[in-house]
Amino acid sequence: MIRFIHSSVLLLLLLVGGTNSMAQLPRLKSTDTGGKEDKQAVKLQSLDIDVQVTGTIATTVMTMTFHNASHRVLEGELTFPLPEGASVSRYALDINGRLREAVPVEKAKATEVFESIERRRVDPGMLEKVEGNNFRTRIYPLPAGGNRTILVAYEEELKPDGQQALRYHLPLAYNTAIPSFKLKTTVFESVEKPELTEQPDGSFSFRNNGRNYMATMHKTNYQPDKSLTINLPKTSDMPEALMQAAGDSYYFLINAYPQAQHRPRKWANRIGIIWDASLSSLHRDTKKELALLDKIITQQQNLTIELGILNTRFVKAGTFTITNGNWQALKTALENITYDGGTNFSTISNRVLNAEEYLFFTDGLSTFGKDQITLQKPVHCINTAAKADYSVLKFISMQTGGQFINLNNTSLEQAAKQLGQQSLQFLGIKSNRQLSEVYPSLPVVVNGHVSVAGIVASADAPVTLQFGYAPREVVMEKTVQLKADKNQTAINISRVWAQKKIAEMDIQYEKHKEDISLLGKQFGIVTRNTSLIVLETVADYVRYDITPPEELLPEYNQLRKEALAEKEERVNDLLDRARNKATELNTWWSQVFTPRKIYPQPNKPGAPVPVQYTDSTAPAILYSESAAASPVANYAPPAAADRRMEREMALGASESKLADVVVVGNAGSALQSRAAGVVVQPAARRKAGRDDMADNSIAQRPSAIETPVFKSDNAYMKKLTDVSPAEAYKTYLRIREEYISTPLFYYDIASWFYQQKRPDTALLILSNIADLELENAALFKLLAYKLKEAGAFDEAVFITKKVLDWRPMDAQSYRDYALALADCGNYQLALDTLYSVLTQSYTQAAAARDHGIEEIIITEINNLISRHKHKVNTSRIDKALIRPMPVDVRVVLNWNKNDTDIDLWVTDPNGEKCFYNNKTTSAGGRISQDITQGFGPEQFMLKKASKGKYKIAVNYYGDTQVSITGPTTVMAEIYTNYSNGTEERKVITLQMPKAGKEGVLIGTFSF
Repeated sequence: MIRFIHSSVLLLLLLVGGTNSMAQLPRLKSTDTGGKEDKQAVKLQSLDIDVQVTGTIATTVMTMTFHNASHRVLEGELTFPLPEGASVSRYALDINGRLREAVPVEKAKATEVFESIERRRVDPGMLEKVEGNNFRTRIYPLPAGGNRTILVAYEEELKPDGQQALRYHLPLAYNTAIPSFKLKTTVFESVEKPELTEQPDGSFSFRNNGRNYMATMHKTNYQPDKSLTINLPKTSDMPEALMQAAGDSYYFLINAYPQAQHRPRKWANRIGIIWDASLSSLHRDTKKELALLDKIITQQQNLTIELGILNTRFVKAGTFTITNGNWQALKTALENITYDGGTNFSTISNRVLNAEEYLFFTDGLSTFGKDQITLQKPVHCINTAAKADYSVLKFISMQTGGQFINLNNTSLEQAAKQLGQQSLQFLGIKSNRQLSEVYPSLPVVVNGHVSVAGIVASADAPVTLQFGYAPREVVMEKTVQLKADKNQTAINISRVWAQKKIAEMDIQYEKHKEDISLLGKQFGIVTRNTSLIVLETVADYVRYDITPPEELLPEYNQLRKEALAEKEERVNDLLDRARNKATELNTWWSQVFTPRKIYPQPNKPGAPVPVQYTDSTAPAILYSESAAASPVANYAPPAAADRRMEREMALGASESKLADVVVVGNAGSALQSRAAGVVVQPAARRKAGRDDMADNSIAQRPSAIETPVFKSDNAYMKKLTDVSPAEAYKTYLRIREEYISTPLFYYDIASWFYQQKRPDTALLILSNIADLELENAALFKLLAYKLKEAGAFDEAVFITKKVLDWRPMDAQSYRDYALALADCGNYQLALDTLYSVLTQSYTQAAAARDHGIEEIIITEINNLISRHKHKVNTSRIDKALIRPMPVDVRVVLNWNKNDTDIDLWVTDPNGEKCFYNNKTTSAGGRISQDITQGFGPEQFMLKKASKGKYKIAVNYYGDTQVSITGPTTVMAEIYTNYSNGTEERKVITLQMPKAGKEGVLIGTFSF
């Protein structure tokens, strides 16, 4: 199965309101196994857009048919942003030639079900909300030479354009012709004819049928180059009230048009500008932002501006004194900013930039740190990006007493006016016992229109709206009489109410996430934790306990009644398996092993010799060993093995040698080590009298861990290495445009800068990976591995927590987060999180996929307890699992992609290889369960090491997906004297070569 995805450019920009940038054709990017894009593989065959406007609510329905011209079965992903305040209301996928409606389900469960069914090669479809107001669909399969059709619909509440007219905007400027293009727009119950201020071509015009207006067009091989913009005049400022019966109560929606009122607001004399300079900010409309700044400065004339630049760090970039409105020096500085790296809002501080109020230009996406700021003065958030997190921007503004300006749907004049004055606000409703759950419940700026929804207990009740200025200065009231109409409105008012409630709760998501989930499922709204899913068979709906769409309910209920469908089975926890595994491990650890002496054998004629793999994705060093079934057949003669290693180490550039790192940690040193590839562990003193350690290990013996130095054969690396160190960063920026959406590019370049002892630059470049695609767990795992290797522990905690939030169904998500916490010294939470791996509920498929992970978890739990026993509370840990088992050697292999088969090989000084087909060596080496489908990990342990050199390698069979993440990334953690008190650790990450390449060298260690 090959996965195709959209590029980093916005895929469905036609869904974004109010952008001036040219919309991209809705297309799906497919990649081959080499990571190259095949632009001809998938094309948009037809696009049918149906827009319906009722009152202030616009519903946009887009039906898209994609054709797969390739000879491969593909999986699809479409990621698209929506305008502020819009939410997905429908999603459907063609099943057996007919569109099937999706149903709401918890996001984590939807992901789990989708991936489970996908492995059976049947038809699931899913739509989910990712970071900000961005949405993603996942479709499988797109048959070779065939078509798939999806339907996506969203609703938005229209806002006035400042001229007492509601405005609807749909960008339609495409750069490719569409074989079949249809557009239909209907405005219901309009007193006046809608005005087309912009349209695709001259033939599109409204004709009326009573008080309804309709416009249609149908073109073949058509390339629209203009957008659709409709103004809906409002002839009266009288409030409008609509009601919808719900049992004994009613949902109501009030649209009021109070005259805009303002009073002057005095700007501070010292303003701070926080300028988001991360990679994602390349998609902002900075020209519009500079134009807004020009209007503000022209009004003020004389002021002082402090400039701060934000990406992974927050640094002051100068103080600018503006006299008589001359701000050329500041403008030049802003126009010459370099956009690079992820975004970390938590670094913003008044210690760096001290001002009386701030203008924050950003998309609201904090990809490399928490989205919280500590400023106490007003912060005005300005957004021009299509992909944005409106909730974060609104919360920062409200929390600090600032304003949120979305320049995508607000003119420059309106924005400057709003910032330069105190605007009339809707403050809430006057107390009325018949009313409940009224939203918005927080003050909002009116700007000539306010929409209020709630629940009323009777069919006839007054609602008094209060207007004024913050915090609670009421200057005006408007009373609206609610009266139920026998004729039901076409608007689903309950959904509008639910959307308003969700939008307000989403501002503080963590506090309200359970309520948001319940509302999303009840009203079929896609939220951060609620997705829409389509399944192929009724039996699947029964199996996964998901209520199907209405047309399948009779069969669904009958199957449930007859219990004919297979039910999904879950494993409540892994504790029983863990207890058994602890006993098994203890039995192994208590054994005394005597290594068998293996004498050298002459090399066979024609035997494979090590060669350097030159593919652009390969590590520099490989070695190959036969893999016969008999363990003895896999022993390599010691002398021959040493000569082979010498040849392998000599491969590559003349300076490419194995880095010899000998690190003996001491307490408190871990967080100070930032050298690339070196992770220092605080040493725990061995308790006097621990004879079991002294007798059964060689912890006092010095050891060395060696790993290959970084080397990449990709073309861009030569361009980098051909220039002076001083010009390297500028060269990277010049060549970045060609590879701007390629994670491997940032991984390689960052690795090179780490190698050059420039960790700050390396971290900045590496952090770009977080900005490439929203909620891509494989990308973030890759990033977390490299951060761990570089010793960037705090950043690794943030990244692994993100993965855990997105994929709580995976045991590895908890483990990765726990180990990151331990690296930062948060041992108790690390221990609790590790233990939770054994107490989670898993599907049978996930439990089978990760069978054996309990062995790794037990080992790591006992390591934490042994090394930090005075800092952790073990009362909640099952006592049967606490069994200290120090070992001389431990190697753990992790990888970032699901459905991947990778094997760990460890060859001892005698030449005996420990791997899945030789799980216990004569020297006592032990390999964990062979994991062939999931994320790993696999573990090797050796209680008592013999003298000599040990080799660690990876055998990569391959994975079943190709995506933006590029090649599979592995992270190896190599420990000596593990839990013995003088523990050493080396972490190395490597990009895997193409599948089937044996013996990728990870490193060596010596005793």
